Amino acid sequence: MLRFANAAAVAALLLCTLAARPEGRAQRAAGAPGHTLRLDYAGAEALLNALEQDSVTDAQVNTLLRIHGVRAMVDNVTRFIPGVGVAEFRREVKDFARTKRGSAHNREFQLTGVWTQRAQIRQLIRAIRADEAGIVRRTLAQLGPYAPPTGPLAVEVYFVAGGVSDGFVFDDRSRPVFYANLARAMGDLSGVVGNMAHEDYHVLQKAAQRRTPGLTRIADSTETMPLAERLLTVTLAEGTANYVADPTKSNATGRNLDLFRARYQRNATPRRIAENFELFDTILRGLRNGSVTWQQADFQGFSGTNDARFYFVGYQMAKAIEQHCGTACIRRLFTRHPVEFFRQYIALYRRHPDIPGRFSPETEAFIASFR
Repeated sequence: MLRFANAAAVAALLLCTLAARPEGRAQRAAGAPGHTLRLDYAGAEALLNALEQDSVTDAQVNTLLRIHGVRAMVDNVTRFIPGVGVAEFRREVKDFARTKRGSAHNREFQLTGVWTQRAQIRQLIRAIRADEAGIVRRTLAQLGPYAPPTGPLAVEVYFVAGGVSDGFVFDDRSRPVFYANLARAMGDLSGVVGNMAHEDYHVLQKAAQRRTPGLTRIADSTETMPLAERLLTVTLAEGTANYVADPTKSNATGRNLDLFRARYQRNATPRRIAENFELFDTILRGLRNGSVTWQQADFQGFSGTNDARFYFVGYQMAKAIEQHCGTACIRRLFTRHPVEFFRQYIALYRRHPDIPGRFSPETEAFIASFR
């Protein structure tokens, strides 16, 4: 691993990373007209370069933060942990370069994970660069049957390292962009492809909603919605992305992908399905009566720590809708308010008793009365 002995060399390397954009060419997948992905590696590479130095100056951190992928990773931390942002990242990256140990905000920026995974991250970047067209083709192939109406869509993909998310899409930015965290990929290329498919589907969801009168608020203001409506909206978004990127439909293997496949299998048992729907009922009731905060709902339903339970509530709903209505009904979900996802599913399980997963009468009444 190359190390640079002086600050000028570090600054030069970071500036070169910022300026060089050989990954700027968009890749188009056959069978997906108008949907392209452009891959950008600068954020992940620049942070690795900085951490490998003996020290990093304020000027060099400024250069680092001008790289879009790095700044987006920091902003995503702030999104989930208000009060932790640029100033804290600045201190953390400077301390880490000097000590090679995480300090006060290692939990948020996870630079220790970036450091321990640095060889795997660089190997992933080499592997993706060597087969960009193939990676894009594999990613978009998962999305094609379920792609909602978006029109031509040129999506930018930024590979990052560190932070609190495996991948992310910002709620309030209309630019078609998603971010994939290579520090959490465990060196697994197949897992990266699955993560890209999941995040790209979020971009498609929002693009379709923005084209539909009355749904721009759903695409761009999820984080400021009334909490019960926000729960419906996020369950639709994450559940369908979870369904579209389902690793149990693939024979691909890899350390990260296999862990996700095991999570899908855990959440597919009749007992777990019932528990997940019961938890959803409980959290929805709490959000409505004020006894549960969004932070509590997010942890219980959407965090990996709790097995992403509501991803699998939405997964079961999408699965039933495709089985009984077809893929076109999945595509249409993003031209309607998210409550219609729930209404359609409830109507289906009333007609088909074999569908697992039931909401409580209280939840059914709320869904029926929602305006």
